[in-house]
Amino acid sequence: MPYCQYGTINNKLMQNDLAGWKVLTFTALGSTNNYCRDLLQEKDVREGTVVRAIDQTEGKGQGTNTWESEPGKNLTFSIILRPRFLNPPDQFLLSMVASLAISGFLQEYTGGISIKWPNDIYADDKKIAGILIENSVIENSIDSTIMGIGVNINQVKFSNRLGTAISLAQLTGMTFSLVESLEKLCSMVSSLYNQLRRGEQEIIKKRYTGLLYRLNTESTYRSSGQEFRAIARGVDNSGRLILDLPGKGTRCFSFQEVEFSVPGNKT
Repeated sequence: MPYCQYGTINNKLMQNDLAGWKVLTFTALGSTNNYCRDLLQEKDVREGTVVRAIDQTEGKGQGTNTWESEPGKNLTFSIILRPRFLNPPDQFLLSMVASLAISGFLQEYTGGISIKWPNDIYADDKKIAGILIENSVIENSIDSTIMGIGVNINQVKFSNRLGTAISLAQLTGMTFSLVESLEKLCSMVSSLYNQLRRGEQEIIKKRYTGLLYRLNTESTYRSSGQEFRAIARGVDNSGRLILDLPGKGTRCFSFQEVEFSVPGNKT
């Protein structure tokens, strides 16, 4: 069995709605999202439970993508939430919360941070963080959410296939405390999640749109194997990317229907 530490993140921002987040830290774990899913099947887990892996051996991204992380160098964790106040059609707001929390955390140390739709955080044209949101919908309510987060903190070497990856240490020349970084990042998630709970959806949407990668800039995209030029204008209420195609009007694309043609990255 992997070694586990039990503790709480005590932060004043969490005192009202998420009073002390329970943190389970494992020296090694396949996937923090998978572990959270198992916890949810076994018992009624408290909202705000955080599962962190010092070494995540089977980190997941969207679809069949994987998340590569050197043991003990980065943040790889998942948070269990109970957003039963949200309607299922609004579930992309949870991705917005995670994206804004990570972006806010990184912006305290470096510039050029943007949100690459739908689930990556970029520093200029390089990926520094990723998000995997998994929702359980029962009838007309989101029963539970697993918010998986991976942030490159202290890793300075990445495999060749991750040609666009970068870390906070590479950007700043500094080494960061993972425990302090986790506490700060969870605090930001909590603050934004509480905004969402209070119904401040439009504020969150506006902030998210303002940080979108290549917003209002003509760029190259790919859909169904074909490249085309378009301008990102934002996302709709379902989380679909709104693209303005010159001479063809505006069209909304769901995840997996379109992808950015990022310089140096064809994945």
